[in-house]
Amino acid sequence: MTIKTPKTPRHPYPVRPDRRRWLGMLGGAGAMGAAAALAPVLPPAFKASAATLLVNNQRGLSGTWYDPATSGQGLVIEALPDLLGAGVGFVFGGWFTFSTEGGATPASQCWYTLTGELRDGVDAELVIYRNLGGRFDATPITFSAGFGSATLSFADCDTATLTYRFDDGRTGTIALQRLLPNAVCGTSGSSADVDFAYSGAWYDPDTSGQGLLVELNPGALSAGLCWYTYRGDGAQSAADPGQRWYTGQAVFAPGDRSMAFTLYASTGGQFDAPTAVTHTEVGVAELSFTSCSSAVLTYRFETGELAGRAGSIRLVRGAPAPGDCAFGTSCALIPSETEGPYPLSSVLADSTIVRSDITAGKTGVPLTLVLRLVNANGGCAPIANAAVYAWHCDKDGVYSGYANQTGGVDARGQTFLRGVQVSGSDGQVVFSTIYPGWYAGRITHIHFQVYLQNALGARATVTSQIAFPPDVTTAVYNSALYAGRGQNTSVTSFASDNVFRDGVSYQLANVAGTTSSGYVATLIVGIGA
Repeated sequence: MTIKTPKTPRHPYPVRPDRRRWLGMLGGAGAMGAAAALAPVLPPAFKASAATLLVNNQRGLSGTWYDPATSGQGLVIEALPDLLGAGVGFVFGGWFTFSTEGGATPASQCWYTLTGELRDGVDAELVIYRNLGGRFDATPITFSAGFGSATLSFADCDTATLTYRFDDGRTGTIALQRLLPNAVCGTSGSSADVDFAYSGAWYDPDTSGQGLLVELNPGALSAGLCWYTYRGDGAQSAADPGQRWYTGQAVFAPGDRSMAFTLYASTGGQFDAPTAVTHTEVGVAELSFTSCSSAVLTYRFETGELAGRAGSIRLVRGAPAPGDCAFGTSCALIPSETEGPYPLSSVLADSTIVRSDITAGKTGVPLTLVLRLVNANGGCAPIANAAVYAWHCDKDGVYSGYANQTGGVDARGQTFLRGVQVSGSDGQVVFSTIYPGWYAGRITHIHFQVYLQNALGARATVTSQIAFPPDVTTAVYNSALYAGRGQNTSVTSFASDNVFRDGVSYQLANVAGTTSSGYVATLIVGIGA
């Protein structure tokens, strides 16, 4: 899924060049996000809680936000703390609203998606996107186009202001408040909740450009589902651009991983205006999470435009799952593997090896590696203050620090594609690197070691390796930078690899992205801490 950014600086807050590849990795070939208008649907008891002070850059800002004066339209956002660097988070989400003319038919519905940097957990400078040309739960994939800009400023955990500027001349400011009670945003430290961690953007890569935003709220014992999509027949015109959106409500109990939603269609509204909105029950859906990064939505429409339509959609997360997300109450230990012939352990005594960007000038398809360390003996709780040493070969199969490498290369005295990061309170470490190449006798992989309590001078608690989906690897090795070397014909399956032949169930990374924009690879690492 690829979030596309404007190719020219059309907006007053363009995305910085060094952040552009994140947009491609976190979104879809269309754009990420949906927004919902659940306020008139949910009981008054589910309205916002008393305000609390904001903790900088906290994921707890995620959720459903609306203006009571224009109830029936609003935003749903996912905030990812420190995703782009210390103090620089990332926001993506959606704005579900109506056309400026309004109307009593579904043709008046309109949705936009928004993405941008979140600075210090207070101000987000966003680009507004519009997607057109799709078809409900079907191809084609649609691509987003920049349509404006916005500033989203949080006053505290429960109130915010959205200032928007559309390319068609519309401008304005909206005072927002939470729809559901604050779940984890607080005044000190970082809060975590395993259930809330399932909140966020979900989509089907085969129909990218449409999807869901979900909020699981343990405080309200409620779940909200916001579905941004298109007309069932895919038709569009000047009077009806073809965008459609639905909201869903479910009762939620802590620990639930499957929820039954009632689906609603909303009509009668007008963009950013206090026009009465009608919510009509149109169907039902069941959302079942199969892991922290995968889910299935089964739906059935009983009335409305899609009456008689039913089906199932396999969903994946639009961004790496947060570190506090754990599926069920147990997690598996990561298998131990050999450190291989090129560990170069001597670099651990060099303080400069502690770095997030480990490329050191090496070119290749960008890869962001996100590892989440969890305690397999302690309810899958995140493991903080653990040093993770990661290393792998370059696109040509060469490891740094050794002579007689692939092609006769002597890479002694170099430390490219090696680095150390220390996990935070969420148990997460992030490396910016390139997609690894291959060398004879091994399938594509990355090595890593974990040192608890940041004890790099001690023996590693865990030594293991990360595997990659074969279809992604094939696509990468067909791309321009890797095509000269071609596909790995020496080892063509996990079953024939001397490390992964016993299985990759707990070592296969979840990978999302494209060869043009780069990939994000995530893996939960279970450790007996």
